[in-house]
Amino acid sequence: MNMFPIIFGAITFVSTMVGGLFAVRYRKSVGMLAAFAAGVLIAVSLFDLLPETFRLATKAGVPLEHVMYVTAVGFMFLLILERYFSVHRICLPDGTCSNVHHHRGGLFGASELSAHSFMDGLAIGIGFQLEFHVGIVVAFAVIAHDFSDGLNTVTVMLNSGNSLRSSIKMLLVDAITPILGVLSTLVIRIPEYYLILFLPFFAGGFLYLGSSDLLPQAHEKNHPLVSIAFTLLGFVLIFVITGLLGV
Repeated sequence: MNMFPIIFGAITFVSTMVGGLFAVRYRKSVGMLAAFAAGVLIAVSLFDLLPETFRLATKAGVPLEHVMYVTAVGFMFLLILERYFSVHRICLPDGTCSNVHHHRGGLFGASELSAHSFMDGLAIGIGFQLEFHVGIVVAFAVIAHDFSDGLNTVTVMLNSGNSLRSSIKMLLVDAITPILGVLSTLVIRIPEYYLILFLPFFAGGFLYLGSSDLLPQAHEKNHPLVSIAFTLLGFVLIFVITGLLGV
């Protein structure tokens, strides 16, 4: 058995936990974390997931229209889950109404982040199945942005009104899923077509989380320039990581 995928999968656990615990430590600055997490999630979709999907789809002969359709489905899927199931409209006797967020919205978002982390584990395992150097490059790319995954998971949970204990539980789930993804590649084979289309589905969901959930909250809690600065920081971080690692 090739132990390298398992070793790198274990390192992703550490990277994710460090990112999540960083968010826990600085949770009082949740507005700035939300702005940064929004930038990271949108940038991961634009600079990582979608370009990688286009590359794989072109190579495998998957129509690019299918990629964009699935991206839209991913966006609408999380929109429906988050808005229909986790937002309640309350109207007062004076006729004024407001939307109240339920903690389930954070659970949906964090669950999708965990599913993406599982796919990261799959990517590591499949990379090593293709070629050793491909596996190394993919593993370092995953480890580099799993810090942000952990931070995003905790931020999404806390912003939705979840308790710190629940947020840490979801952080543990997010940290464990890449290892499960690596292990799954040792026993099962997923058809390439479906693997490719998983990526834009997550991209669509992340675009929703970043633009429609985290950014409005960041704008509400921060000075406009602070929101812009931390969102841009998230963009730049992912842009640099993807550029340096060629992912």
